[in-house]
Amino acid sequence: MPINFTSILLLLCGIFAVFAALLARHGFTGRDHVVGIDLGTTYSVVAISQKNSVTAIADSDGHVLIPSTVAFLPHGEIVVGRKARAHLIKDPQHTIFNAKRFIGRRYEEVLSLEGNSDGVMPYEFSIKSLQDDNNDGVCFMLDVHGQPDCVTPVKIGGAIVQHLCNMARRFIGHDQITKAVIAVPVDFNERQRNATVAAFQSAGLQVSRVLEEPTAAAIAYGLHQDPNVSFLLVFDFGGGTLDVSLLFARNGAINVLDTLGDSHLGGEDLDARLAAWLVKQFEAQLGVAITSRGTEAEASGNDKKEPPCTQAGVRHAAELLKRQLTDASVASASCVWTEPSQSQAEIHIRAEVEITRAQFEDLCKSLLERTMIPVREVLETNNMETEEIDAVVLVGGSSRIPWVRERLTDMFQGRAPLSDIDPDLAVAYGAARTLD
Repeated sequence: MPINFTSILLLLCGIFAVFAALLARHGFTGRDHVVGIDLGTTYSVVAISQKNSVTAIADSDGHVLIPSTVAFLPHGEIVVGRKARAHLIKDPQHTIFNAKRFIGRRYEEVLSLEGNSDGVMPYEFSIKSLQDDNNDGVCFMLDVHGQPDCVTPVKIGGAIVQHLCNMARRFIGHDQITKAVIAVPVDFNERQRNATVAAFQSAGLQVSRVLEEPTAAAIAYGLHQDPNVSFLLVFDFGGGTLDVSLLFARNGAINVLDTLGDSHLGGEDLDARLAAWLVKQFEAQLGVAITSRGTEAEASGNDKKEPPCTQAGVRHAAELLKRQLTDASVASASCVWTEPSQSQAEIHIRAEVEITRAQFEDLCKSLLERTMIPVREVLETNNMETEEIDAVVLVGGSSRIPWVRERLTDMFQGRAPLSDIDPDLAVAYGAARTLD
């Protein structure tokens, strides 16, 4: 029987068409996908642009905000994100966070910026100096089986980026992600920027473009292409820092004119203030002193689980309470005290405290008022009036606080700041949109 080459060719074409359709259905476009990544001090985010729509990618538990935390477990395993944060109470010496504060900085610089007057660092992990200028200048000391005795901030950043990249690959259904657009703080010097790029490269990603964070936030809203916007202000109030940037946009281009802020003022400071108040309230109810003693419940990493009455547990309760007060005028926080007993099962005692938004604002008044100082200063320094600002953009989870939004609205003649895009996601959104 003669071979019908036409039929075979048609069959092969059909198979190829089906295969191509399946790939397309899973996001394969024949070219590499480019992700936008915000490698943050407290949380990190990865976003992707597909068919002119930007999506912030969630992990397997549905979280889009990934704690910028890396833990080195006793048997050599490395975990990132919420699992790492849950490990903090068990082994704080080998759980690294806030690595963005260290990346690209020399040892002496880190001590002067992060340490107290005696040079003591506010962390339970230890750092030491690296003499090799090709590295970060500092590294985090480890004593873990199967791990080096010291890892650099670049390696920590690379582990977080790798975790984000794996999330993105699961989201699109294949490994066609090799490039990223990234965003860095305006005040990062060349050494810090290069170290950040090196972190992405260590995770196997090529950096297509490096944006400044306020620029990325403005791009997220398309303000660089808005004919009615010339001058804009980006108010970035994150977990660990506050940055207020003045930008100028024209003809699709956007430039940062000036940035002022406070590198040691963020949502974590509000959490600490609220936690200290909660500890006193809980101790009064329980009749015991709350210590730093940890429990297995605290190490679960479950944001919905009621925290234990320990210092770290109450700190977690304070963070949750602050979030509740963003939308509610009254909220409550609780914790569970575990009383050991030799004669019977452990006794669990629940303590609960209610607080109003007004009480929270009064408690944190001095911190909140500090947030408005760089707004006034950046305008005064550049001889500008509030009327000349065409738009104000909110970035960072702490910018959700109603007090902050109300003060900015009052300052800019009743014009509410832009917050349609989740402030936690705005930078990653802008990075993902850049190559549309």
